[in-house]
Amino acid sequence: MTTRLRAPFVWTPQQPIDPIGYRLHYLGAAARPNEPNRWFLFRKTVQLDAAPTKAPLSITVDGRYVLFVNGAQIGRGPVRCSPLFQRYDDYDLNGALRPGRNVIAVLVHTYGRDTAFYETTKGMWQPTFGDGGLWAEGTAQTPAGEVDLSTRAGWRCRQSHAWMQDAPQSNHSLGFVEEFNAASFDPDWASLAHDDSDWDEARPLVSGGGAPETAYGGLETRPFPTLVPRGIPMLEERKVAAQRIVWVRGLVPDPDLPFHRRCYEEPLAEAPRGAVGNEADLLRLGGGAAVVRTEPGRDVTILLDFGKIMTGRPWFEIEARGGEAVEIACVEGLPGEWRPGGPPPDARPKPKPWLGADTHLCRYRARPGVQVFERFEWCAIRWMQVTVRDAPDGLVFRGLGANLVNYPVEERGRFASSDPLLDQLWATGAYTLRQCMHDAWEDCPSREQRQWLGDVTVENLAGWAAFGPCVAPLTAKFLAQAAESQRPDGLTQMFAPGDHKTDGMLIPDWTLQWILAAGDHWRYAGDIETIHAVLPSILKALAWFERLLSPSGLVADMPYWHFMDWSGVGRQGEAGALNGQLAGAFTVASGLARAVGWEREAARLAARAKSIGAALDARHWDARREVYVDIVDPVTGAQDLRVSQHANAAIALWTDAPGPRVAAALGRATDSNRLVFTAAPPIAPTGGTLDPEEGVVLANTFYSHFLYEALARHGRLGEALRLMRERYGPMLARGATTLWESFEPTASLCHGFSATPTYQLSRRILGVAPAAPGFATVALAPDLADLEHASGVVPTPFGDVEAALEKTGDGFVARYRLPERRPLSITAPPSFALTGAAPREGDRVELSFERGRVHA
Repeated sequence: MTTRLRAPFVWTPQQPIDPIGYRLHYLGAAARPNEPNRWFLFRKTVQLDAAPTKAPLSITVDGRYVLFVNGAQIGRGPVRCSPLFQRYDDYDLNGALRPGRNVIAVLVHTYGRDTAFYETTKGMWQPTFGDGGLWAEGTAQTPAGEVDLSTRAGWRCRQSHAWMQDAPQSNHSLGFVEEFNAASFDPDWASLAHDDSDWDEARPLVSGGGAPETAYGGLETRPFPTLVPRGIPMLEERKVAAQRIVWVRGLVPDPDLPFHRRCYEEPLAEAPRGAVGNEADLLRLGGGAAVVRTEPGRDVTILLDFGKIMTGRPWFEIEARGGEAVEIACVEGLPGEWRPGGPPPDARPKPKPWLGADTHLCRYRARPGVQVFERFEWCAIRWMQVTVRDAPDGLVFRGLGANLVNYPVEERGRFASSDPLLDQLWATGAYTLRQCMHDAWEDCPSREQRQWLGDVTVENLAGWAAFGPCVAPLTAKFLAQAAESQRPDGLTQMFAPGDHKTDGMLIPDWTLQWILAAGDHWRYAGDIETIHAVLPSILKALAWFERLLSPSGLVADMPYWHFMDWSGVGRQGEAGALNGQLAGAFTVASGLARAVGWEREAARLAARAKSIGAALDARHWDARREVYVDIVDPVTGAQDLRVSQHANAAIALWTDAPGPRVAAALGRATDSNRLVFTAAPPIAPTGGTLDPEEGVVLANTFYSHFLYEALARHGRLGEALRLMRERYGPMLARGATTLWESFEPTASLCHGFSATPTYQLSRRILGVAPAAPGFATVALAPDLADLEHASGVVPTPFGDVEAALEKTGDGFVARYRLPERRPLSITAPPSFALTGAAPREGDRVELSFERGRVHA
């Protein structure tokens, strides 16, 4: 929709419009500063003669919003996005609007600073208007005619100062610490009862224009010229209470400390006598009567345990006299939690400012009466510290807990086997993923909440195993947003959208991971529309790498942040892991080009992949040790001694290296006696000492995905399971309920890119995968490995495939139930032969495999 046909964005008239701001900025004036952390209230009164038959409303804001109709909350949004591709949400207000007078109200939080999930306005409209903006489009259709719901006219607005504007950000990437004073806020502001006659009339954000003979040909400036549909379902919400009270303590107040330091630095003390009455009611969502009382010089603080890491907005209902303060601090882990014996008795949240893993904080100052508060932003919650201040007469908690927020999934996938550890690992990975799925695939729910490009490679595949095709819209949006972040030289940002600063830190190998994820999306979802949209950007990205190819045919000394994994993999010179991954990206791009009919380009890309693979085999093969080395000097051709699982996995997975060499290399790279967990600060601050001659750098959680893939490709699934048990087993044994970012609990404790076991166990043991895009043909390639039995469900776009594998003597039987008849592609595991296939009866297939036998 063109900007002239759609409704305008509107904003407060208190914020001046500079009609020539874009011109002054172009001539060198300083950028117009944004005001951080502002909150605005918008209302529109709508009169209807009858109940509407339809009432569609599209809405977006610069920032985030909560939408109300007649005082009832309708929804939240928008999803994270670049302001150059502003996403909007669609609602049907038919059931919310009624005959007579109605009020549509919107709470808008505009950040004024880039965060992990928000980008400030950029472009020629920012110097003219600054940040901020509300847009709505829609009509209520009644028998008497249409009534406008849009921002064309009729909106009133006011900035709210109930939220403290000068609060700091939670950490370097997230939003602001929320400090809210209920006494300065009318709780009925969104209802029909509120009088908004003294509010400002919202002003359209339109400037300039005129005849062709006027300045710049009648140039008209409007913000957010490109609007894009949301693209994913609305997030789901449900309230939960804490599982247990860990402790109740007194807290010696130090009001000279800023709020965001008090929960860390104020000393704990013995709780006042009778500090908490009806203590068990703190674990109720409603109908509770827990009473918390403070004494002069002694506040009360309570630590609650939710049982496992989850994502939501802290929530409570209280009855207050007025003036009491409730402070909430949420964290995913406590000091000492993973040591033998667990955390000490008085463990409480501690800051980790370098990693950005500080506590998620909010403070609420009560007004008299019964009231409900819910934090504006969701956060990671395992432990919740609730502090009550200034409540000598008692503050009553009627309900306390969290409103959980997640991307809506269908929990269709299942896995069970003769190994309880693998079963637990599959389920833990699936749960971990859920906490990293909201309006984007996120790395983690606590520290960053960023959509890192590389993380999605693993998350998408594990999501298909656990939840099936419902993850496809999230991945399609991710692929588009990564393309939207592309720089003129072809590189994408390392995460997008968000506070990447455009030319800040870059991870070129994350651009390659984006390409790999596009290939997986095509294979699993069969979404040709998204592939058509992003393929030009993929080719532009690969052209950046082609310009870096050295005379040897490999990329040497790649600039920017060469990440790969949190481990000591070799990165200098001609890096084996990087170039192997590059070959894989060219192969994937070749398949995508062929999918859209670009045969000539597909052939060129495939040839490039082949030449990179040949160069790696020629230059990185160490014949003396029978392994591929990490680094080769691009000038002299000398090999560095360092060897990693990464380089050997990459070459084995993405190139056509000779079979005997791959077998020897993988044998050395999976020898547990050689493996060294190396340091990779800041995430893995310490590690073992690598002997370059004999040792092998261990792949951490992320690159273990590609190691397992390489092992499975070359018929070594048993070794992948062994390594999985060796590395993930201790994590679970220490009590992890989500998978960590590293094999040691030194960073994020809930990280989506660590969930590869969920994918591997479904894909490699149950053996169900797409043999043609979108599962047009179904691949059945079961492998029981060292298990006695395994069963489960693999979701597909056409329904669930049920699988049951059982060992039989020197072989096994695999039984499948498919939801409908589909062409099948059947593959026996290495060293096995398909010795029997029972006649297909309706939706059932039975396959028999024996070791070393040849099909008769």
